[in-house]
Amino acid sequence: MANQQQKKQALLGATSAKKQIKRPASKKPSPQQLQRQQQLLRQQQLAQQAEQPKKFNTKRWGSAAVLLIIAILFPKPQLITYEKLGMVAESVYWPGLPGLNPVLFDSNLHPRPALDRNTLYLCVEENNPDSCQRYQIVAKKGFFAAMMKLISN
Repeated sequence: MANQQQKKQALLGATSAKKQIKRPASKKPSPQQLQRQQQLLRQQQLAQQAEQPKKFNTKRWGSAAVLLIIAILFPKPQLITYEKLGMVAESVYWPGLPGLNPVLFDSNLHPRPALDRNTLYLCVEENNPDSCQRYQIVAKKGFFAAMMKLISN
């Protein structure tokens, strides 16, 4: 029996040795690869956005419509230049609303306009026509000029 060679046994069987898988070392991607991946992601996002139908934003359009109606219906202030006896003044005039009287923003006087005749009457007492002074309107400017005048004062 001494003549017989003994078989060596491996600690791990042959089948289990073959099953061992080598894991590659974790490599960090190069900057070029990162850029390519980011570009691909951007392209995919843009493609998804293009595929999605655009939604009608009712809140935004509704508020824009309300603002447009207000801008059309309500009177806007004007910058009026008026004179009497060579003395020239410039004021922001707001024509008022139905039920509200017109206003000169920089005066305590009560205006009574006759803008179609380029005339402006400024009264000390609202109900007494004898307290009114007549002024000739020299120039009228629009909404933006009036706003700039109000902001600058």
